[in-house]
Amino acid sequence: MPNYTFDHIHHETTDVTTAVDFYKRVLGATAGEPFERGGATWVEVHIGAVQVTVTDREFTPMELGRYQGLDHFALNTDDFDATMAHLEKEDVHIWFGPVQVPDTGRRILFIDGPDSVKIELMEKV
Repeated sequence: MPNYTFDHIHHETTDVTTAVDFYKRVLGATAGEPFERGGATWVEVHIGAVQVTVTDREFTPMELGRYQGLDHFALNTDDFDATMAHLEKEDVHIWFGPVQVPDTGRRILFIDGPDSVKIELMEKV
């Protein structure tokens, strides 16, 4: 059986600049220079070791809700309280939490990312 490693998350948007700014402003991401490929703008964003590739390719709208398929991505934080304070300062909408998840040793919360991307932030306690 082959071995696999995680490579990236792909974020499709109509506004690359706004999406990239969110990741930089809210999650401390770094971003490479935008480049063009196939008639679209591409930017590689890095949140720690996680790469989010942001593009503005043509798409079909999708209704936000609970659906089958990829639901959200999760990031660990080493300082949950500082993360919450930063989210409040940046006026980021928290749509679930914060809660201590029973029997897991984790505190979690979910935020609204750009383009209805759901992002879970968690800390082992």
